[in-house]
Amino acid sequence: MHSLPKDTLIFRSQVFRKVREILWRDGFLEVDTPTFKPIVGMEPYLDPYEVRSPSGQEKGYLITSPEYSLKQMMANGLTRIFELAHTFRSGEMGSEFHSKEFLMLELYAKGIDDLALRQYIETFLRELIHTFGTKEQQQKSTTPNWICHLSVTEVFLENVGHGFSREDLIQTIRNQKLSTSSGQELETWQYEDLFFLVFLNLVEPKLGDGIVFLYDYPPECAALARVVDGVAKRFEIYWDGLELANAFFELSDVKEQRKRFLEEQGLRTKLGKEVFPMDEDFLSSLENGFPECAGISIGMDRLLLKLSGKHGLGEISPYWMEV
Repeated sequence: MHSLPKDTLIFRSQVFRKVREILWRDGFLEVDTPTFKPIVGMEPYLDPYEVRSPSGQEKGYLITSPEYSLKQMMANGLTRIFELAHTFRSGEMGSEFHSKEFLMLELYAKGIDDLALRQYIETFLRELIHTFGTKEQQQKSTTPNWICHLSVTEVFLENVGHGFSREDLIQTIRNQKLSTSSGQELETWQYEDLFFLVFLNLVEPKLGDGIVFLYDYPPECAALARVVDGVAKRFEIYWDGLELANAFFELSDVKEQRKRFLEEQGLRTKLGKEVFPMDEDFLSSLENGFPECAGISIGMDRLLLKLSGKHGLGEISPYWMEV
C-alpha cells in the first residue's frame, strides 16, 4: 500500500463520513454492488483488469464503474441511492492525477434531470468546501462565477471561435496542426476522436480556475445519456481544469441503448480491443422498472486532492502507484 501521513488518513475518513451524512440526510440510501463481474462496461476507451483463477476455469473483470449494477437497483424500485465503490482501470499511467485503483462516488436520483442534478451537486460541493476546503477556497467560493455552469457550445465559441460540427473540428485540427494525419485520413476518424482532440488541446486547458460545470454535449458523445433536441443531456465537472465528475440524464430506451452497445462493440473491434458481450441483465432492467432519473460519478481521490490543496494523488491516495 502507498503509505500516507496520519493527518491525511484522518482527513480522508472525515470527508467520507461527511459525504455519507449529507447523502443520508438528503434521502439517499447507501448500497453496495459487485466489484468482480463476468461482464463489464463497454466503453471503447476504458480497459478493465481481467482476473482468472489459478486453474484458469474461472474468469471475470474488476469493474471500471458500478453503473450497470446501480441502475439495476434503481429498476428494483429504489429512488435515491449512492455507493462509494472501488473501481479499476488499466492503462492509467504516466500522470500524477491517474491511478489504477480509485474510489468513486456514484449516485442516482429518481425524478430529476441533468439540470436539477447540477444544482444539487453544486450545493453538495459548496458544503464540502465550507467544511474541509482551504481558507482560500472558502473565500473564493463566495465570489461570483468561481463556481460556474457553461455549455459546451459556449466554451467552444470562446476558445476555438466556432462550434463543433465535424467539418469545423477537422478544419481546426488541420489549422492548429493537432495531428499529423492528412485531411483525407481525418475524414475517416470517429467523431468523438475529432471532438476530444480539439477539446483536450484547445478547450480544457483554458477552463481556468474554480469549478466549472460543463453541460450539453454533442449527441455523438452521449454515451449513456439521453439526447433531447439534438443535445446529449450530460455534464462534466472540472476544478482548476482537473476533471472530477461525469453525469447523465439517464437513457432509459432499451432499443437505443442496445444500438449504442452495438456501435461500441464495433469500435472496440476496430481498435483491436477485447469485445465484451452485452450485459443482458442491465438491458432487461431498462425495460422493467428503470425510472426517469439522473446520475453522477465523482472521482473521490481527485475531489480529496482539490479540497486538501495538495498537488498529486501520491499525496492523498493510498491506491496510487508510481509505475
